[in-house]
Amino acid sequence: RHPASSRTVRFALGLGSNVGDRLQHMRHAARELGEIGQVVAVSRLYETEPVGGPEQGRFLNAVVLLDSHLDPEEILAEAHRIEAARDRTREVRWGPRTLDIDVLVADGATRDSATLALPHPRVSERRFAVAPLAEVWPDADVGGGLTASAALRRLSGQRVFRWSGDWVSGTPGLGIRAKAWVSAQLVLMVAWLWLALVTGSPSPNGWVVLGGGAVALAGGIQGLSALRLLGSELSAYPQAREGTTLIAVGPYKLVRHPIYGAIILGAAGIAILQESWIAAAGVLPLLAFFWAKSSVEERSMLLVFPDYEAFRRQVRRRLIPWLV
Repeated sequence: RHPASSRTVRFALGLGSNVGDRLQHMRHAARELGEIGQVVAVSRLYETEPVGGPEQGRFLNAVVLLDSHLDPEEILAEAHRIEAARDRTREVRWGPRTLDIDVLVADGATRDSATLALPHPRVSERRFAVAPLAEVWPDADVGGGLTASAALRRLSGQRVFRWSGDWVSGTPGLGIRAKAWVSAQLVLMVAWLWLALVTGSPSPNGWVVLGGGAVALAGGIQGLSALRLLGSELSAYPQAREGTTLIAVGPYKLVRHPIYGAIILGAAGIAILQESWIAAAGVLPLLAFFWAKSSVEERSMLLVFPDYEAFRRQVRRRLIPWLV
């Protein structure tokens, strides 16, 4: 055991979680680290695919900068204590974990032992670690003569998803991207409606009226049922909000995004009634758009609702019952 340092040392600690309530595990770590030193910066929240190990879910990652009088070995021991409090296990190397805390960098301190290596030997190779590190400490020495920002520029091929906002005491979101999704949806729907009206030439054909009306009615019933269940929790933004409820009744027992599916059914019904093949073909871009938007929304749902993965396995269809 090394004695505590007489001077304050800055540490960069990488946090990760991909089991259970990932966001709460990360928040617990950030709060507990504040008990062993002064937290001077916290990166935004990143979401990444696992690197190595067995097949497993996506990780949340972040970096906390901590000023402490403890030495690196004591910081590591405290990190293990915090991990254990969240039921961290180590049966499988690089396996899924409730909480992972790595000592990435210590300012002016190096180690090379069986229990601790500083800088972390793989930090410069992994975007999920170096991206949040470069955000809060771009000049950190990550080894090999590289700073965090320089190492990040060399890892452009590794993809990460970065959440916006304060995740320790607030709810991380999409930021400006949420408004972009809503704006694109409005433009696309207005353009499609204009196309349907301009290119349509409805006739009094009874079968056309019956078929188009049935499709549009199905969409209306699906959409209105979902709207009634959502009530004040309705939002056009593709991100979940903490404090809301995961709905699993009514149309949500059949599809995970019934309102998006209702819009598509409504558009298909109108295209049939208008007898516009151009408008009917235009339903495909609507379908592709709402499929993509729902994918982003589900990422947010998985972040806020730990049981959403079980709900997604139970409700296999995304937009339209028995079809999509």
